[in-house]
Amino acid sequence: MEDRRSAEITSVEEFKRGWKIVLLAGIGLACGLGAIPIYTSGVLTAKLTVEFSWSKAEVQGIYSWFTLGNLIAAPILGWMVDKRGVRNITLFSIIGMALGMASLGLFTGPLWTFYLIAFLTAIVGVGTVPITWTRLIVDWFDVSRGKALGIALAGTGVSATFLPVYATWLITEFGWRFTYLGLAALPAFIAFPLAYFFLWDRRENIDTGNNNEIKDNFMQKGLKVTEVLYGYRYWVINLAFVIIGLSIAGLISNFVLMLIDRDISLIDGAKIAGVIGPSVIAGRLITGYLVDRFWAPGVALVLLSLPAISCLILATGFGGVGAAMFAAILIGLAAGAEFDLMSFLVSRYFGQRNYGLIYSFLYAVFKISAGIGAPLFGYVKDTYNTYDPILFLSSGLLIGGSMLLLTLGRYRYSN
Repeated sequence: MEDRRSAEITSVEEFKRGWKIVLLAGIGLACGLGAIPIYTSGVLTAKLTVEFSWSKAEVQGIYSWFTLGNLIAAPILGWMVDKRGVRNITLFSIIGMALGMASLGLFTGPLWTFYLIAFLTAIVGVGTVPITWTRLIVDWFDVSRGKALGIALAGTGVSATFLPVYATWLITEFGWRFTYLGLAALPAFIAFPLAYFFLWDRRENIDTGNNNEIKDNFMQKGLKVTEVLYGYRYWVINLAFVIIGLSIAGLISNFVLMLIDRDISLIDGAKIAGVIGPSVIAGRLITGYLVDRFWAPGVALVLLSLPAISCLILATGFGGVGAAMFAAILIGLAAGAEFDLMSFLVSRYFGQRNYGLIYSFLYAVFKISAGIGAPLFGYVKDTYNTYDPILFLSSGLLIGGSMLLLTLGRYRYSN
């Protein structure tokens, strides 16, 4: 009882010390490259196809170049935040992202110039993705790390609800050029001032006076990169999240089309799909709460396997609209758990020493797998005129991928 009371007091103290960091990370993620391009892509695509007579695929290629730039820059970012800290890199990236988004609205050149700007924006703005913000949370929180990660990462779920409405208002009232300027204003006038005043690296705020040795030891707790790569745990986490990311991304991107295949109208399908966003937020918060109290791989088995039920519902058409709504909720809960679990597992099994670099590799591979998921589901539909084969396969993959994480064993670095 005494130990438990002590842990609870420590948890309270952690949030008293670091609540501003959690709030800042949530806002930073909501205004970052992991949210703004993807959640406004649909609104801007519809307008740019009319404005320039480009195809939908050509316009959506802008988002692909955002992703490519992030993937190339992610490992460099991970290495830099491990060596240099988060603050200066993040401040630079926020400004770089804002200038890049504004440039998209000011340019009048051919399509390739949009691609180039998107690519360069992703390179300089890579510090606004979860790699930096989760590193910040991992450094500031230990006992309540899961809860802190869940609250912070819920910022992207808020973006999923807010950004399409904001972008639609801008494009309707002011046109597509001003929409890009309005999107650039989010990191420039919300994220940057908050980060400038409240973002501080944990190394600079450890209460040890001038004892730099203690400060350095705090940040050096963890495995070397070579030790991580030669161990099996990194590869297990990588494979598990590739399988899970591919399946969940395919489900989300094709969800409405699957419902239409089951004779649900487009309007009803869109309404049902709308519950995925709030479910993602709930999934992040629930995951954060659970991993602070229970073994994270066990939590992952439960939460990341949930869409397996969704796959079976969608493949069989069982239960009509009510069951489809239930399937959407399960998909959202799992989608909300992904990044929370990845961040938490990296910190508990590999430590803080090279967290940024290790997480950046996992993040890049995960994003690639998610990018493959959507067209793969579409390919199966085109080939077999049904989603059923990929749905049944994904049901098994989700359970199998989640079960892989059970092989990780005890934490190496626990609170």
